[in-house]
Amino acid sequence: MAMLPKHDLDRRAVPMPQVLDLVEALQQRGHPLNKILRETGLVESDLANLELRVSYRQRIQQLENMLALAGTDGFWLAVPRETTIADFGLLGYAMMSSATLQQAIQIAVKYHKMAGVLFDLSFTKDDAANVAVLRLDHLLAEGLVAQFVVEDLFMGIAPLISLLTAKPFQPQEIFVSYPETDYSARYPGAFHCPVRFNQTHCEYRFGLDLLEQPLAEADSNTAKICEESCRKILNQMEIGADIVSRICHLLISTPGEFPKLEAIAGKLLLGTRTLRRRLKGLGTSYQKILDDVKKELAVEYLQTTSLSVQEISDLLGYSEVTNFRRAFVKWVHVSPYQYRKSLEREQAGQLG
Repeated sequence: MAMLPKHDLDRRAVPMPQVLDLVEALQQRGHPLNKILRETGLVESDLANLELRVSYRQRIQQLENMLALAGTDGFWLAVPRETTIADFGLLGYAMMSSATLQQAIQIAVKYHKMAGVLFDLSFTKDDAANVAVLRLDHLLAEGLVAQFVVEDLFMGIAPLISLLTAKPFQPQEIFVSYPETDYSARYPGAFHCPVRFNQTHCEYRFGLDLLEQPLAEADSNTAKICEESCRKILNQMEIGADIVSRICHLLISTPGEFPKLEAIAGKLLLGTRTLRRRLKGLGTSYQKILDDVKKELAVEYLQTTSLSVQEISDLLGYSEVTNFRRAFVKWVHVSPYQYRKSLEREQAGQLG
């Protein structure tokens, strides 16, 4: 499976509800939150902020944690799904108001990046085989994480199409580019169709005749309004993601010397007011981005180095260590010392 460029791991993001679904599933299986979130840079207080968007890098780390904790028994294939249009936000309403299933699929493919997915999606027709094909490509993940991403997408398509058409739906067959898994026996119950392994592409295939099915909630005016809104939001997301990621890269590239807004604006060839206005339009600010970067760096230093709290405070540009401690407690709700001690106890427990 081809992958997207690595720099997109920080440039793109997924909505917090996607992260919460997996956190809750793992907690129900008895796994502690600190292990679920290990090395993601996320802390418990972040989970309450449903407006927070999590970088692809953090999401992939979360999925790696899941596989390390739960093993490869494929438990996620048996987790019940309750799909609603609201789960997909504005994109869901754009699909729902389309005239036919084909139009809804075309909308989904055109604007799928609004959903914060870890792949590219395309739609084609195989007239010779009389099937419609949704193809997944350019994954931002590898190995078992990539397999999970494929499974998660393909499990969600049938309930969504059933919801749109108000009729039962099953795919004709599924192609995946990886070999049989340790839990392949779960596939028939999860996908309700034949699955072909070791294929050139990952594809979800269903009958061409289904494309012309009218949708139960079709409304041309609503469809037009929703699609225009999707177009504007996706464009804003791309512009915003680029600005925010460039600011983050500038901040990380000079640890201990975090520049002021004016200096950052100059490096971006923007006026200070213009940059401040653009960030406000994205629901953020330079101070919030700076705090987020410092929080992630602080957590990383405490997890992966033996640097003292004073040294970490200096690296993060604090003039007094007390100011760093106060900021860290605000971010994580424990002091840097308590946070590191909890990590040490956890590691000791694993060795024991």
